[in-house]
Amino acid sequence: MKLRDAGLLAKYMEANDFTQARLGRYAGCSRQFIHMLVNGEKSTCTRPVGERIEEALRVLPGTLFVPNESPTARPQVKRRATVAA
Repeated sequence: MKLRDAGLLAKYMEANDFTQARLGRYAGCSRQFIHMLVNGEKSTCTRPVGERIEEALRVLPGTLFVPNESPTARPQVKRRATVAA
């Protein structure tokens, strides 16, 4: 997922009294990763981490992160396992 605005993330963290370490523990990532998001060194994360960050900061889904999927990407289809005869 792509972070919309690093400054907005920092403001929501401050408003909800979240340190980088606390948010990292809640989201299942490191304090250093949160630091990189807040400082603009990183701008993407996995979907579960982005969702947990938004949940921790009590914002609506999509407020801080947007999916970074290609508009031409095809949906992934699981293939059936072949059965040996």
